[in-house]
Amino acid sequence: MPHPDADRIRALAKAHLWGAFAKDPSSYDATASILARAQGCWVEDIHGNRYLDSLAGNTAITLGYSHPVVVEAMARQLPALSQNATYVPASVNQVLLAEKIASLSPGDLTYTIFSNNGTDANETAIKIARQYWKNQGQPGKFKIIGRDRAFHGSSISVLAAGGFIPRRKQMEPLPPGFAHIATPYYYRSKYPGAVAEASARYADELRQAIEFEDPATVAACLIEQTANSAGVLPPHPDYVRAIRSICDEFGVLMIVDEVVTGFGRTGTWLECLQYGIVPDIVTLAKGITGGHAPLAATHVRKPIAEAFFGSPDRHFNHGYTFGGMAVSCAAALATIAFIEETHLLDTVTRRGAQVTARLQALQQRSPVAGDVRSHGLWAGIELVQDKRTKANWSDPQRTQIAQQVLALGKERGVLLAPFNQYGSLFIALAPPFVISDSELDQLLTAIEAALAAVAQRWA
Repeated sequence: MPHPDADRIRALAKAHLWGAFAKDPSSYDATASILARAQGCWVEDIHGNRYLDSLAGNTAITLGYSHPVVVEAMARQLPALSQNATYVPASVNQVLLAEKIASLSPGDLTYTIFSNNGTDANETAIKIARQYWKNQGQPGKFKIIGRDRAFHGSSISVLAAGGFIPRRKQMEPLPPGFAHIATPYYYRSKYPGAVAEASARYADELRQAIEFEDPATVAACLIEQTANSAGVLPPHPDYVRAIRSICDEFGVLMIVDEVVTGFGRTGTWLECLQYGIVPDIVTLAKGITGGHAPLAATHVRKPIAEAFFGSPDRHFNHGYTFGGMAVSCAAALATIAFIEETHLLDTVTRRGAQVTARLQALQQRSPVAGDVRSHGLWAGIELVQDKRTKANWSDPQRTQIAQQVLALGKERGVLLAPFNQYGSLFIALAPPFVISDSELDQLLTAIEAALAAVAQRWA
């Protein structure tokens, strides 16, 4: 049903609400720009239009919107203790959640600091890495090496650590102390040859960067494993293992950003479990509460945390007023329990295989489906003008095609997620874990129809 004040709300939004990520008031003229309610895999805007959300609230809504188990857990917690600032006593839920995260992670990843979102989690990790080396008597180790296609969040230092040029360049000058290597991108690889060979050369860029910067000045390397904003780019397993080995060789902390991949998106609790590595620091957010409440975590190996214990001059003087609210931790505990009790990670793997098979079949017959990448219930389809040469359209054309894909999806009741980034055009797909067979078919059919229309007009 349309909201009774839909037109007034839209007018108020245009007059007062400065939307995230560069939206101007005209964006509120589009359907699905203001939501009134959501349930399961579906959202409903103020005009009564319903859409299947193919990106699960930007990959966070893993159990669907307003999942009753999570909502009930939050409702039970609110009257007892809604929030506790991080600089006053902890809540029971914080303690239980910290222990639970440790039980799901590999090796001696033991301690957790809670915050509000992925930006905070990565900001915290960078600060930990820098102070850790000061506490170790090596204050000259402060540089962070990131990757060129990475997006780790929106704060100034995290933007500096990443390589998302459209968002970085408007904020320059960025703080010093950050260097970058290439993200493995096998479809358009800078290194010819087999994927395994290219992976070794991509990993060796870290060695070269550390040697160039001087190992005595490098504190940490910050990477995603499967790169999100770059177009869903899963790594070769040997690449991740090589990064771990190089960090160990040079005494550099390995920070792994699992803001998207943590809590099941790739089929395991953490993606790093699939590569047999133990990062020094793991950052988590989004799916930790199934997207029901703001919460993030910076999860740290025991020896690193212990370097901050003892005398006050070694303490980590850092925190967020709403980092780890009791009600958010209740949501996280309920989310994790539901995933465990329903064996939902098995469903992620099975659904992911369905998506991959169908998209690979689409790739074979579509003249514009250049590449299909997937990991768990997470996929990216890169669109190209010419599959033989991998030629792209011009930037204005890519923008028009993205708008066409979005409109065609809405016609079929699906919110598709086309992105024109880094000179490439791709459609990302990361639905809720609880998506049904019929809903998944509707989503994939909408993608197939959109690509057919793009091919007819633009190929």
